[in-house]
Amino acid sequence: MRSICPHSAPHILRKMDRRRRESRLIEAIRADLIAHVGSIPSATQKMLIERACSLSLSIALMDARTAAGQSLDVDAKSYLGWSNALSRTLKLLGLKAAAAAPPSLDDILARGRKAA
Repeated sequence: MRSICPHSAPHILRKMDRRRRESRLIEAIRADLIAHVGSIPSATQKMLIERACSLSLSIALMDARTAAGQSLDVDAKSYLGWSNALSRTLKLLGLKAAAAAPPSLDDILARGRKAA
């Protein structure tokens, strides 16, 4: 597999091996965002979540480059653009988490049995 970098094409990112650190990062971000919007996101929310995952990975890779001492002179505009795009994408997903699902009747009855 080719090296993953901040400018990797989306089709390369989709083919990532799940053993890679980058893939695990995307899966964690995806799980967090799905939990944030509710367990069953709409089609639009799924698209926004995938966009947020891709942007987050690019930003994280750029952060890693900076931490390794590489300069961001050439990529500074890309970094700022991705950061702003991620902020707007997350804003579209909503700043407040989805309300927790109300307890089911079984949950309520189970709690009542435990208390008795």
